Amino acid sequence: MYKWLIIGGGIQGSTLAVHLVKSGRASIEEMAVIDPHERPLECWKRNTSRIQMKYLRSPSVHHVDTEPFSLQTYADKSQWPEVFLGRYKRPSLSLFNQHCETVLDEIQIDQAWKRGMVTNLRREDGLWVAEIDGAGTLTGERAVLAMSFSHQPFWPEWAKPFQYDGVYHVFDKDVHGVSNKRVQMAVVGGGITAAHYAVKLADDGHDVTMLARHPFRIYDFDSDPGWLGPKYMKAFSKTSDYQQRRQWITSARHRGSFPKDMSRKLAVYREEGRIKVIQDEIESCQKTDDGKLIIHGKASQSPYKYERIALATGFTSDISRFDWVQRAAQAEQLPYAGCGFPIVGKDLEWGKGLYVMGAFAELEIGPTARNISGARKAAYTITYTAKHTS
Repeated sequence: MYKWLIIGGGIQGSTLAVHLVKSGRASIEEMAVIDPHERPLECWKRNTSRIQMKYLRSPSVHHVDTEPFSLQTYADKSQWPEVFLGRYKRPSLSLFNQHCETVLDEIQIDQAWKRGMVTNLRREDGLWVAEIDGAGTLTGERAVLAMSFSHQPFWPEWAKPFQYDGVYHVFDKDVHGVSNKRVQMAVVGGGITAAHYAVKLADDGHDVTMLARHPFRIYDFDSDPGWLGPKYMKAFSKTSDYQQRRQWITSARHRGSFPKDMSRKLAVYREEGRIKVIQDEIESCQKTDDGKLIIHGKASQSPYKYERIALATGFTSDISRFDWVQRAAQAEQLPYAGCGFPIVGKDLEWGKGLYVMGAFAELEIGPTARNISGARKAAYTITYTAKHTS
């Protein structure tokens, strides 16, 4: 039996494991980190590598370790060649990933790593029992839901008939890349993922068009920094109206946006003719006899023609797809808000001994819940407010 079952080994779950071990609240032997991937942060690394992200959007103080300046100290000691970008000291992806590996090696996370998919979670004799596909069961005094929605890429209705037939999502687990020869590519989306991926394809020599529904939105971060502290969170935490909280979260997020440095890079690529940008909303798609994809948009009477289409349309935030969470919540009569997300206490406890992080905690943590900063806040909260007796 374990003290902690951490379900999800991405940024959220890994950050909690680090906080629990380094605070002395739990040893690595007293926790199990359950994840379908072979190694921690595997999905994060795959997705960021695929779009060839060079620098994170978040500042250097947002990372998996406990001390705020841990990443900066690590960079100084290791004399990392590509370090930080801009006044917010945004770390290079290579530096961030190496720092994560170093910190997770320090706590020996491999000892706690349990590879598998949770298929059921139930409370039994005051303990939480997780059933894992093909790997039996694990029992813990407490369980933490730290999963992300990165396994749910969003597919618009018009694109679904052409899935793996000329159209793919940038974040599909298995993407058969574009051939080496020059291809006419459309990247659908107007946010940071679309921008990164369009630049990557252009660098690979393809003829690239970005199809965005709206003008480019330029923001340093994906929500105002005021949401990291009391400036906005004071009113958010005071209200018990969860519909109001959801409205604040939705309006606070700068969806489909990217920072100024990416805006400048796109401007250069457009000036050089390496990337075209079309503002239009796609209504339908069809395939020609020669395999070309014809897109019909609302704003243009003439259709657009491409050889391949890459979707940079984000993820679906559908908690109901975690059917085992639904069953556990129903069995324990756990509270939900109207939007379908958990209503939890200030300590992020949803049910007795059951805690949440990431998207599952956003009605308490706020708009930053899914980010690295949200992972740090949730990890700190759970580490220091969780009841540490059975």
